[in-house]
Amino acid sequence: MTAILSAVLAPAGAAETKNVVLLISDNQTWFDVGCYGNRVVQTPNIDRLATEGVRFESAFATTASCGPSRAVIYSGLLTHRNGQYAHPHREHNQEIRPDVTTVFAMLKENGYRTGLIGKDHVRPLEKYPIDFKPRTKSRDVLAMAAMADTFIRESKQPFFLVMSFGDPHPVSIDGPGWGIPTTQDGYSPIKYDPHEISVPKFLPDTPEVREGIAGYYQQTTRMDDGVGRVLESIEKHGHKNDTLVIFTADHGTSEPGAMGTHYEPGVRVPFVVRSPGLKKKSIVNPALVAFTDITPTILDWTDTTFDDYKFHGRSFLPILESDQTNGWDRALLSHVGHDVFAYYPMRTLRGRRYKLIWNVNYRSEYPLPIDTVQRRTWVDARQSDGQMLGGRSIEAFLHRPQLELYDLQSDPWETTNLAERPDAKSIRTQMVAELVERLEAQQDPWLRNYHPLKAGQ
Repeated sequence: MTAILSAVLAPAGAAETKNVVLLISDNQTWFDVGCYGNRVVQTPNIDRLATEGVRFESAFATTASCGPSRAVIYSGLLTHRNGQYAHPHREHNQEIRPDVTTVFAMLKENGYRTGLIGKDHVRPLEKYPIDFKPRTKSRDVLAMAAMADTFIRESKQPFFLVMSFGDPHPVSIDGPGWGIPTTQDGYSPIKYDPHEISVPKFLPDTPEVREGIAGYYQQTTRMDDGVGRVLESIEKHGHKNDTLVIFTADHGTSEPGAMGTHYEPGVRVPFVVRSPGLKKKSIVNPALVAFTDITPTILDWTDTTFDDYKFHGRSFLPILESDQTNGWDRALLSHVGHDVFAYYPMRTLRGRRYKLIWNVNYRSEYPLPIDTVQRRTWVDARQSDGQMLGGRSIEAFLHRPQLELYDLQSDPWETTNLAERPDAKSIRTQMVAELVERLEAQQDPWLRNYHPLKAGQ
C-alpha cells in the first residue's frame, strides 16, 4: 500500500504511539449540547473537551439513520457506495459491500488493537475485525466506562477504541419514548423542567413535546457522564498526550422532521476534536466537515496507509486550528432508506449558505422511519387541527418536490423552497451541476436510472 494522506508530525517530545478514541452518541442534534449554546441541557464533559480542543460549527452525518451512518463513519464512503443502504438487523438485512474495507481492518493491518464498546449496528462483523467487544448495555455508561478503562489499561500496542453510547435515542416507541425509567447504581439522573425548555422551531410547542425533550436531555446528560469517565481513563493511564479524541453523534434527534431526513435537525451534529499538540485551545472551526472525513482523518493521525480506492472525504487534521474555511465549504450527503420499508433516496449538496436536496423518488409519499412514525409527536401532529409539524405543513413534509433549495441564512429551518423561483435559478443550476458531477465521479448507481433534472419514475 502507498500513502494517500499527508503525514501529521507528532508534537515535540510526544511518544511514537498514536491512539484514537471515537465517542459516538445516539441521535443527538448539534444544538443539544452546552458548548453549542444550549443553556438548559448539562453536558460538562463534552464542553470541557471543546475547551481543550476544537468545536466544529458545521458537521454533518451524511445520512440520518443509525446503521447506515455508522457504515459511513467506519468506511469513509457514502451510503450509495459502501452498500449498507439501511439497518443491518432483523428484516432490514443490510451490510457493506464485499469490496469495502473498514477502518478497523485498516488499523489492524498497521498493528493497532481495536475495540468497540456499546452499539455496533453494522454488518457483516467479519468486515470489522474488533479485538475487544464485550457484551454490555449501551445505556449503562458506568459499565461501558469500566470496560473502556480495562481496554486502555491492558493495551500494549497502539489502540483504536469506539465508545458507542445508546443515549439519547428514545427508550421506546410508545408515548414520549425518552427519559431514564430506572436509576442505575452509581448514577442518578438529572431531572429537567419541561417549562424551562426552548422548543426548536421544527417541532410543535406542546406540553407533550416539552416532556419528551426533558427526557431526551436526561439521557443526553447520562451519555455525557460516560464521556467524562472515558476521558478520565485516558488521562489516568497516561494517554492524554498521544490520543486523538473525537466526539460526535451518529445523526440528529429521533423526532419527526429530523431522523431519516436531510433537513438540518437530522444531519447536523455536534463534532468536537481534541488532538495532542494543538497550539491553540477552545477553537471554533467554521469548516464544513462530514462523516466521510472521519476515516481519512484517523488514518492520517495514525500514519496508516491505504490505497485500494479513493475515499469520499479527506483528513481535517491540517485545518484543525484554522479559523478560515480553506476550501471546506461543501458537504455531500446521501440517504437510501432507514428501514427496509422506508425507502426514500436523497442526495444533498450542503453549502455554507444554500442547500440543495434531490429527492430521487419524489413521486412517492415520504415514509417516516419506524422510530418516528409511531412516536407521540407525530401521532399528535397528524391528529391536530392545523396539520403542521413546526413551521412545515404535514402535506409538504410527506409530499416533496424533486428538488428543494433553501437559503439557510434567511431560512434556517428550511420552510421556503426556492427551487422553482426565477431569482434562484442560477444558484440551482450551479448546485445541480456540482451535485451530478460529484455523484458521477463516485459512480452513484442511482444515476443509471435517475437525474435531478429529469422526471422521476
